[in-house]
Formats: sequence, C-alpha cells, structure tokens
Amino acid sequence: EGEESDAEKKCGLAQGGAFLALAILLAPHHVPSTSGLPVQGPKEGEKAWNSPENDLFRKLGGGQGREEKADQGFTKSKIPFVVDVPPVVLVPGIGGSIMVDPKSQLRVWIRLYEAEYYFKRFMWGVWNSTTRTLDPLKGQPRVEPLLTGHGLDAIRNLDPSVHWPIYDYVSYFDSIITTLEYNGWVPGLNLFGVPWDWRQSMCWPQTLERLKETVLKAQRLNQGRKVKLVSHSMGALVMKCFIATYPEVAEQTIGSWVSVAAPWQGASAKIYTELLQGYNLGNIVLDPACAKGVSMVSPSVYELLPSGTFDWVDPPLINLRMQGVPLSFKPSGPQRYDIPMRNANLNYTVVLPDSGTVLPEGFNEECFALSEESRDMIRSVDLPPGVKFYNVYGVNQTTPLMMDYGSVSDWAELMTKEVRFFSGDGDGTVSTESARSHGLKAAGELPVDSTHVGMLMDKVVLSYVYDFLYDRL
Repeated sequence: EGEESDAEKKCGLAQGGAFLALAILLAPHHVPSTSGLPVQGPKEGEKAWNSPENDLFRKLGGGQGREEKADQGFTKSKIPFVVDVPPVVLVPGIGGSIMVDPKSQLRVWIRLYEAEYYFKRFMWGVWNSTTRTLDPLKGQPRVEPLLTGHGLDAIRNLDPSVHWPIYDYVSYFDSIITTLEYNGWVPGLNLFGVPWDWRQSMCWPQTLERLKETVLKAQRLNQGRKVKLVSHSMGALVMKCFIATYPEVAEQTIGSWVSVAAPWQGASAKIYTELLQGYNLGNIVLDPACAKGVSMVSPSVYELLPSGTFDWVDPPLINLRMQGVPLSFKPSGPQRYDIPMRNANLNYTVVLPDSGTVLPEGFNEECFALSEESRDMIRSVDLPPGVKFYNVYGVNQTTPLMMDYGSVSDWAELMTKEVRFFSGDGDGTVSTESARSHGLKAAGELPVDSTHVGMLMDKVVLSYVYDFLYDRL
C-alpha cells in the first residue's frame, strides 16, 4: 500500500480502537428492552426452539403445528403448542443493508474498524451510462447485500461484530425480528428480509426481482396465504416501484403493508447536505466527505431529493446571499435546488485509493434524470385491490427544513462553509409533511414521538406492527 493507504489504515485503527473501547464499556451489561411485548427468549445454555441447531419445526410439519418435546433438548416453556402466523417480509431503507464482497464475504458496510479504508475501495464506484448503474472501481469486486439468513442477516444488526454504543442505529430490524422469532415466526418459512444495494436506484431491476422472488416464495411456503410487508424509510419507495413493475404479482401476493418513516415526497434539507458537503448516514467513524464519494454517483440519493411536483406547505430550502444578492432555492420553480448543487460541485473531484487517480465527480446529470424518471414512475401508483395499508411516521423531532449559508462569494464555498439549519417537525430525517403525504388510501395512520431509525425499536411502533400482523388494527 502507498503512503495514503498507510495513513488511512492508522487513522482507521485509531478510530476503531477508541470506539471499540467505548462500546465495550457501555454495551454489554444489558440490552435494553425494546418491544414491551410478552416475549421470552432462551436462558443461558438453552437452545431456542427455532435456532439453527434445531430442526424440530421441520419434524413437526414445517412449523404448522408444534408440540413440546423436552426429551429432544428443547425447553418446554419456549415452544408454543400451535403457532399460526402469517408470512412476513421486511424491506429496509437506504443504508439499511449490510454490503459484502460476495466472494470473501468481507463486510464493507457497515463497519467500525478501518471504515474509510474499506468504504473507499469497495463502496465507491463509477457511473455506467449504458447500464445506468454504479459499477465498482477498476480491479475491485462488485459488492452486494449480504443474502444469508433468508435476507435477515443483512438487516438485523448492521455491525454484528461489536456492541455498538449507538444501539438504535446499528441494531436496525433486530427488535422486530427477535420479537417475531420468539412469538413463532421462523426465518425461511414465514419470515424473510429483502436487502438491496441501496446505492442503486430504488427501482433497480435486481432489487425488484429479489423482492418478487421473496414474496412468491413466502406465499408458496404458507399454503398460498398472502404476505404482510413491513418497510422502513426508502423501503416504502422500493415497494411502490415493485407495485408499478409487477402489479399482478403484487395483487396476488400482498395482503397488507405497514410503512415506517417513509420519505414519500423526499427527505428533509439533510439530503441537500449529502450532495453538497457529504453525509455519513449516521456512521460516526466515517468522514462525511468520504461518504460524498458515493452519494454523487448514487441514483438513490438523488431520488431522495424533495419532490418538485408536490405542493409543499413548508418546502425544504437552500438560502444564501451571493455577492450581496439574496437567493432562495426550492424543490420547484426557476430557482430549483439543483442549481447550487450543480454549481458548487462543478470542479469536485475524488482521489482514488491506491492508484491516486483523480476523477471528476460533479453533480451527476444522468443520476438526476434517472431519479426524475423513477419518481414519475411511482407518483400515480395505487395499492393493489384488497391490500390494506398503514402509515407510521415520526413527530416532535427537530428536522432540518432549511439550509442558510449566509453570505458567500463563490459557489464552491457551499461545500465547506458552516451551515445554519432551521428546523420543523418530523423524525429528524424526514419531515412530517413528507412522511404523511403517501397518496395512498390508508387503513390507519400512527404518529410516533421517535426518531427516524429509533421507530423500529419504539414500543408503540412494535406493538402496532404486532397488532397489524394479527389483523387487530
């Protein structure tokens, strides 16, 4: 490795050591109770009835009827006599799938140790104008979401190697999956996840094909019973893409759907930061400037920009004074938000790791055009006949709605100058206005006083999801 790589390694090692020490100090004594539901897991030394070492559920007819068999090493109190549960499929949002090198299974997102070293080499890529995808850097493998554990391993805990102090970020779907497992759901039988390469478009064919295969499999393994879907954040937009692309399959397989923290009309002003100064998706050991190297060529990031066709009450804004002239950039109109992004990134470049090659990576017009197409595609999507839809959204959290740069003399200053944010209501990432504006006929709405990811561990939300799965809403 060259000097730059050695420096990166040392920096990553120092960061990793510091946060690992903090994690060990804070985490192990006790995992917070997250569900508030009457669930109980195996005690130390006992085997969970649905653990990988046990196959009782298969011996008992694939989980359709289960009985207590203490003589086979199972604890009586942990095995329900009869479990009749619907098939469930979980769809994560942007940043919510572990990404790996498929050959070595090396985890490159999310990781605590040497985060930037691996992020630059594996997550950075180059835009392919022909296929309209993000391709790997020369000499690097195409990373993909972790697909083990019936799609659940990639979305349960985003860094399973350590006890991370930021539990409500890295644990992700862990609370929901654990609660369902302890209440009779069996991974691979009636519980599945659909991780996806969240750098690509939300309507990327590979993602939608995987989702189609998963819901068809879940239905097939459950005697034709319709599937219940739980999506988080951008996973809801992936769902809309799926319904638009495979309407007949969606009607055949989906029974009901609950969406949590969806950016229906785009994210808040925080998404502007991602394309101007970089945003690390909450990964505290990843430099935002490093994360920007992916954002500039990721269609999914452009797809999260505020909708230009939505009639905003409080539109996310970028305000500044250019050489004394006040300017305000909005989601629509002659002064649209893409103007400062395009101008600020006019000479933006990235330095490739190892080779030191300098690549221009300004505002990607093709990614932006693709994002417009994707949003046009799902704008008029309606629910398949008979599908019940429920929407959960966050409130009472400080959510950036406007970026104010003050006075600037040059567009390039927008990439480095400290920004003042003005906030409104939301979950900290998505404004309440966007999160409520789904355009679908909802059977139920639930405002929750919680953060964007914290909702997945919120007792109110978990109880709501549990009632949703049993048709008690």
